[in-house]
Amino acid sequence: MSVPKITIGILVFWAMQVLAQLLFKWGSDTPGRWAWGFFGGHVFGVSSIAFLMLLYKTMNPNVALGLCIGGAFLMSQLALAVVYRSGLAPVQYMGIVVMTAGMVMLGLGRSATP
Repeated sequence: MSVPKITIGILVFWAMQVLAQLLFKWGSDTPGRWAWGFFGGHVFGVSSIAFLMLLYKTMNPNVALGLCIGGAFLMSQLALAVVYRSGLAPVQYMGIVVMTAGMVMLGLGRSATP
């Protein structure tokens, strides 16, 4: 798989995970929407695993997992903070910067296997 396809796969995974988290939060706000949020979140969350599995076939699985899960976590945190106006403390922004740096280092590193 080429670099643009890998990049698209990671971005799609992130987007689907963010949608899943937003649906889970939306469903948790009102009891009448709980089931819709639960099932909608799972549709996107579980389906995104197909993209992760494709990435496992084309790149180091440790790197794929780190970039996909780490990025999905960061994007979800930012999306929830923006959409629900929950805000983040300065130390939390520093955590985002540190995690982003870690993901960059993970992506730039070479495989230790021969």
